[in-house]
Amino acid sequence: MTTALKQPRKSTKGANFRVDLQGLRALAVLLVMSYHIWFSKVSGGVDIFLMLSAFFLTSSTARRISRGERTPLITGWLHRFSRLIPQAATVIISVIVAAWIILPSSRWLELIDQSKASMLYKQNWYLANHQVDYYAFNTDSASPLQHFWSLSVQGQIFILWPIVLAFSALIWKLFSKRFNFAWVAGTLFGLIFVGSLAYSINITASNQQVAYFHTGARLWEFALGSLLALALPWLNTLPEKIRRVAGWIGMLIIIGSGAVLDVQGQFPGFMALVPTLAAAMIIAAPARRHWANPSGVLSTKVLVKLGDLSYGMYLWHWPMLVFYLEATGKEHASFLDGTVLIISAIAASWVTTNFVEKPAVNWQNNFSFPHWVPQTGIKVLGQVAVVAIGLGIVNLSVTAWTNNVAHRSAVAATQSVADNPGATATEDWDPSPAALTLPLATELEDEWQSPGSSCAGSNSPNDERIMFCEQGGNFDGSPDVVLLGDSHMQHWSEAAASAIEESGGSWVLVFHPGCRYGSDADRSEPECADFQDAAKKYVADLKPKMVMTTATKTVADTADDVRTPGQQETMVDHYAEAIQPFLNVGSKVIAMRDTPRYTYSIAECVDNHAKHPEACDGSAAETLAQDNPVQDFLAKHDYGEQVVSLDMTGLLCPDGVCKAVIGNVSTYLDDSHLSKTFVVSAKRQFAEAFTKVTGW
Repeated sequence: MTTALKQPRKSTKGANFRVDLQGLRALAVLLVMSYHIWFSKVSGGVDIFLMLSAFFLTSSTARRISRGERTPLITGWLHRFSRLIPQAATVIISVIVAAWIILPSSRWLELIDQSKASMLYKQNWYLANHQVDYYAFNTDSASPLQHFWSLSVQGQIFILWPIVLAFSALIWKLFSKRFNFAWVAGTLFGLIFVGSLAYSINITASNQQVAYFHTGARLWEFALGSLLALALPWLNTLPEKIRRVAGWIGMLIIIGSGAVLDVQGQFPGFMALVPTLAAAMIIAAPARRHWANPSGVLSTKVLVKLGDLSYGMYLWHWPMLVFYLEATGKEHASFLDGTVLIISAIAASWVTTNFVEKPAVNWQNNFSFPHWVPQTGIKVLGQVAVVAIGLGIVNLSVTAWTNNVAHRSAVAATQSVADNPGATATEDWDPSPAALTLPLATELEDEWQSPGSSCAGSNSPNDERIMFCEQGGNFDGSPDVVLLGDSHMQHWSEAAASAIEESGGSWVLVFHPGCRYGSDADRSEPECADFQDAAKKYVADLKPKMVMTTATKTVADTADDVRTPGQQETMVDHYAEAIQPFLNVGSKVIAMRDTPRYTYSIAECVDNHAKHPEACDGSAAETLAQDNPVQDFLAKHDYGEQVVSLDMTGLLCPDGVCKAVIGNVSTYLDDSHLSKTFVVSAKRQFAEAFTKVTGW
């Protein structure tokens, strides 16, 4: 009995079409889905996809050029994008509808931008530009369109690669026709491979988050696919046994690399060579469908069918996973739920492939005008129509979503102070049931506080290690108050600035995000260490009347030893040492207690529980120490009245309940930072507390 395999029916798409590579596509996407869904990791399967796309494109185009045909640019672009866009548009529109219903509105604006970026094949640049922003929202929340980054890179290559091939063809025809075209094109792709790989290794080492999405750091993967396509005729002359063994080794590497390698943390530098070269070994293996060859496994009917659906499977699996996790509140999918997600993605892909993509392709192929209208270029018009319709429908969906957000903003803008009194709400205040809670979750980016203007004159820091400095009030010599610290000092700045200015004083705010002044633990970040050293000298040289710092540090999570967040609240390490230079120059130090932190976004929680915001409240006993650590610190140090304690816990946590909403105003804009709207409403309470402890 022969061990040769029968070719699956309807799988032959041309004389040069390799059925086993459809199976390789299926294997890659199954790895991508499995690692995403069950292990919250990436597998290297996307890198294989990228390489394969260039392999197919280069193979078909090089054959045309070698036959003396012209390189199709515009028609080639239309051919590819008219096939890609219908399913992509369907998924994006589905995500828009699902996000509108399921996701908190704090994530809407981000998704509106990502919907546009995904449809225009620039999602990778969007993600690269938003990876390192401290003040960006939801950096730890997966976007249901995040996976479009790889499709964006691929789309950009689909535009660039035909130009490279056309240029190679021109050079070949003008100067080097005595050589095989593969040598000319191979030289150009070889230069791209070397240059991009070197760049990828460098940027991955210096800024891996950006490198992961950077087209320049991915070009070499496509160049490798093109080099393989051009070199395959020569590779096929190598002994079949060697190629067979190499192919099986490549198969094992592909299956195991995601488990062994830190794909997310080390790609796309030289480590990405592992899965891509492994895939190249499979492609170079004997193509004959035989159980002794990898092609035997990859040509099985199931894998080939899944290969036909692989594009849609990739498109659908990620948003399905994100919405599942959002709806269930889970961090990972169980084996059973993950299996259901994979089956659902396959089913959705089957539907969109057969009822969206194929009808769109058939329609553009059969697109025609009445017989009396010239039919020249009719197929191109059909392709243009498919692309335009896909882009247009997505644009209409995004516009409708944007208009909904704008309408809510307009309604909120008409509300009076009586609808949203915030901290000024009296005990008998009767809220309007129709009034929206402010700030709107779609407007949280405007809730970061930055009062006053940039530091100037004698207050301007000459040290470049100080990046954030604001000032305000009436200056007559040194500032009356310097607010010093991180974003938890910044989020009180509107109230502090108002209290100081209303009494005729002046202030300076100098801060660095994520860098608690005096904290030795935070000095592990070089920028934070530099800021602390520079700020210490800068403030001491200013000799202000008062320096206000955040003196304690709260946490959100329960410790490994089961201590609650409240039990972990402590004084900033090395606080006494950090404030001594200010005491030496005669400044009074205001040691402010930190605000509670949460494991969830208060604003998102309030948005999800609009009718019952109390579900988002916290317990002061859980989030804060029973006694303010500053009081114990002062009891152990003989500072007299030169160091005083300021504690606003009573405002945020009346009667021991840390309120998510006070006076129809959300107290927080995320999990640990106060909203500007609430702090502005609390100016009077802050001024009273400030005056009480300082005598100002």
